[in-house]
Amino acid sequence: MVIDYMTKSRVNNDLLSFLTDNECSQIEFDLLRFMGRHPKAKLSFYVITRAFRVAVIDLGDALMELVERGLLVHRLDDKGLVTYSLAADEKTSSYIHRLASLDWSAAVALKKELKDWMVCY
Repeated sequence: MVIDYMTKSRVNNDLLSFLTDNECSQIEFDLLRFMGRHPKAKLSFYVITRAFRVAVIDLGDALMELVERGLLVHRLDDKGLVTYSLAADEKTSSYIHRLASLDWSAAVALKKELKDWMVCY
């Protein structure tokens, strides 16, 4: 039992370090988990906004921050549609995949740790 706790703690500390190094906000945390559950998808802003219940301006700002940090990629097609997808960087993708695969309770605990970290800094 202790080994499981230690392993989960190490994984969550690793993920927390990834999130804090990238200065992820609460919305960005949720966006990364969402995008991690759809790793091959190219989603439009409209589709992403339908999945979240936050102000559109906050969601747009969070998406642009993630693009600027290289965690997401945005593309403009020939018809003017902007789509967002995960960056192709293998190391970043592995963190996001692990983040997306957390069960609900682990994700809530990690999000709380991230929030506590943000308050301290």
